[in-house]
Amino acid sequence: MGFHTLAVDRMLRELGAVSTIYTAHLNAETVDLARHYRHHAKDPNPDLVIYQASIGSPMVDYLLGRPEPLMLNYHNMTPPEFFYGWEPTLGAELAFGRRQLAGFCRRAVVAVADSDFNARELLECRRVEVIPVLTDDALFPVDGSQASAADRDDSALTVLFVGRLAPNKCQHDLLAALAVLRQQIPTAELVLVGSATSSRYEKALREFAADLGIADAVSFEGSVPVPELMSWYRRADVFVCLSEHEGFCVPILEAMAWGVPVVAFDAAAVPKTVAGAGLVLDDKSPAVVAAAVERIIGDDALRERLVQLGSDRAEELRTGATRPQWQEFLADLLKSDLLKAKQRLR
Repeated sequence: MGFHTLAVDRMLRELGAVSTIYTAHLNAETVDLARHYRHHAKDPNPDLVIYQASIGSPMVDYLLGRPEPLMLNYHNMTPPEFFYGWEPTLGAELAFGRRQLAGFCRRAVVAVADSDFNARELLECRRVEVIPVLTDDALFPVDGSQASAADRDDSALTVLFVGRLAPNKCQHDLLAALAVLRQQIPTAELVLVGSATSSRYEKALREFAADLGIADAVSFEGSVPVPELMSWYRRADVFVCLSEHEGFCVPILEAMAWGVPVVAFDAAAVPKTVAGAGLVLDDKSPAVVAAAVERIIGDDALRERLVQLGSDRAEELRTGATRPQWQEFLADLLKSDLLKAKQRLR
């Protein structure tokens, strides 16, 4: 269960609402935080249901049969084409989710997207607001604790990417770029932090690294606890994102907050998230990416400028800055005429 969901739940409670989180899947991490949605029908009818879409789910069909007004909270859904060749079942679930999304939009009284890119997918919604995602400030440095040169290993150049191992995030392009980069900087290493969405894709990545002769320079860290993730941000020399589909990409902000300069590919929501505070490439061929990393490492003035711009951008979008927008939106929603739709739908 994501930080954003828990933060919205807390905010609703602070505004005086009675809020319960329901999910289609309970596990050891969520059992004390949520209830299975099948219990919902036995609970008191709420005045509003907020649904966060991520994949096809039986919850959607259930909610569309309910009388309560519906709100959509949308952080994007990966296009299924990225997964058909790796995990066909997951691809089918994503395709199903996108079909459900259209029906949900037609019923929802309002939708909130965390980026303009995501909002463009909600054309069938009657009202769409764009409010940035609520970030986990525990992953942001406190004042004065940004990464410094002393935190980094002078014997190696550390390239970092944080995100699920998934075809849309294109870690294979990062491997290809590292192979070229190591021709000029033999100590360059790539650290990949994030669990695998596709075991087949992870296996292919490991084989590709071996074929390129860089297996010993690539670390597949998997999902790591917060202190370890913070440690990687402190040690990184540059954060590189070559993803072809991101609805927002919070790790870019986290890297910026830790003083790590960012190189990113111009795709989906990434350019708007970076907002001029990093190097955004319209070409992610290995030589171009490697040259961008070399430029940042070799130009102290550029690096310092990107670090400052990145720090300012992260500050603009951390929860402390975006929380008031969410508070105002939710407060207005809770007292608005939109909730009267509950009576009309019965």
